[in-house]
Amino acid sequence: MLRVDDHKGIALLFPSLARGSEQIQKPVILQRPEPAPSVPLIARDAYVAETSSQIEALQATLRLLSRDVGRLSDKVGEMERTADQDHRWLEFERSDKKAKQVKLEDAVRTCRELKARLDRIEANNRGNYHAYHSFEAVSRKLGELEGFRTEAKRAERTVIWRARLLCGLIAASFLIVMLSGVFPN
Repeated sequence: MLRVDDHKGIALLFPSLARGSEQIQKPVILQRPEPAPSVPLIARDAYVAETSSQIEALQATLRLLSRDVGRLSDKVGEMERTADQDHRWLEFERSDKKAKQVKLEDAVRTCRELKARLDRIEANNRGNYHAYHSFEAVSRKLGELEGFRTEAKRAERTVIWRARLLCGLIAASFLIVMLSGVFPN
């Protein structure tokens, strides 16, 4: 490390500084040489200038290419979003079609179960499985069975009403017998 206080070491290295300590304290200002008048370039300078212009042209081309790549990436992103949306719509249509198919299969299964129940209920059918191939025939048969059902409920209500009337008459006759004093206490 070089110290300013040590004038002897500096004086040996730089004889022009050995004159006195006043010159050490003055700042040294370096002056740049003035530009020389234009002279013809040497071959190397011409190569450097040509290379520099080619590099600038390449940089301009790269800027254009990067701008184009940016636009293309935006378009590709938009196409990907559109493809994703189309894929979601396709999946929705497939699931909707599958749900409709499942509902149709359930309806067919329910109709077959109804047909089997009707065949078991109607004893005189004797294996005539072709009797109920249309909804109209099934509806007609269900209407007939509904008529039997309402008739059975009406008969059940009549029987229950008659049973209550009978119980009421028995209770009234028992009460009359008890009040008439036929049985001594």
